[in-house]
Amino acid sequence: MTFAHHVLPTDQRTPPVDEASLADRLRGIACFNGVANTTLDTLSKACRALSYAAGDIIGGPAAGEAMIAFVVSGTARISMPPDRHGDVTFSDVGMGGLFGHLEALAQEQPRLSAVALGDCDIIILPADDFRVLIEANPSIALHILKTQALDAMSESPRVPPQPGSGSYKLYAELLRMAELSQDDTGTLLISKLPRHRQLADWTGLSEADVAGSLAELVKSGCAERRYPGLAILDADKLRQLAGE
Repeated sequence: MTFAHHVLPTDQRTPPVDEASLADRLRGIACFNGVANTTLDTLSKACRALSYAAGDIIGGPAAGEAMIAFVVSGTARISMPPDRHGDVTFSDVGMGGLFGHLEALAQEQPRLSAVALGDCDIIILPADDFRVLIEANPSIALHILKTQALDAMSESPRVPPQPGSGSYKLYAELLRMAELSQDDTGTLLISKLPRHRQLADWTGLSEADVAGSLAELVKSGCAERRYPGLAILDADKLRQLAGE
């Protein structure tokens, strides 16, 4: 089995990790139980390790790249784009889990966002290498399928939140703080965006949920970070998400 060697994006927060250490970390991933050590040693050559602190936005598939992310330690909060109710779906992936795999299998561009809930170590693998891996090791695909089935059966039915609660409050708060930009583009501008902790206190969300929702607004093109502030590029869309 041969994996392609890709040039992966650099991350200045991540120290180099040798291949032997990467292979050892891969052995701690649940879906790799029973996979031959020689396979994981080979797989490690196509991987890269990334480290994040609490509140950091995670790269790889969460940055729209065709990658799979394996959580070596810590927990990543995954969010999907807002639905028609303005509700953002969150799920937490802990140590030994993975995300971005469904998009890789479907050969679709990832649309998720991810935020580290605490110190979090991730290993990323190019999607095409992941597909080669599971074709040669059906036990990996079976493990992932069983995990997805258990997750689906244990989920409670989701009820869309009422306007003024949850994510709606955050979107409404952003609109309240924004002022019309002076550049005649119709852009709304928040000159200095409050800290996530402050926004969380105002809206009743967690800091991670605030970070995830903001990341989704930026990723969807609705907003753009202009440090230390935030530019709202599509005010109509944000008003819709806020239930206005």
